[in-house]
Amino acid sequence: MKRDVLSEEDYDEVCRVIGDAVIVLAEGGYETQRAVIADLLMKTRQDRTNSERDEQKILEHAIRLMKP
Repeated sequence: MKRDVLSEEDYDEVCRVIGDAVIVLAEGGYETQRAVIADLLMKTRQDRTNSERDEQKILEHAIRLMKP
């Protein structure tokens, strides 16, 4: 995925979400490999099916960036 698909603000938010996922995994003693991060983000997206469209869009972009 190219960065220009997102606005700069959205790209920054995607990076923040990925960073938060890494911190949560590391604090829990889990691996922080791309596949593990993508799995966590997919679970989060599934758990938040009733969330705002923007939040879903950010999670979807974060998952695409992290898929191995």
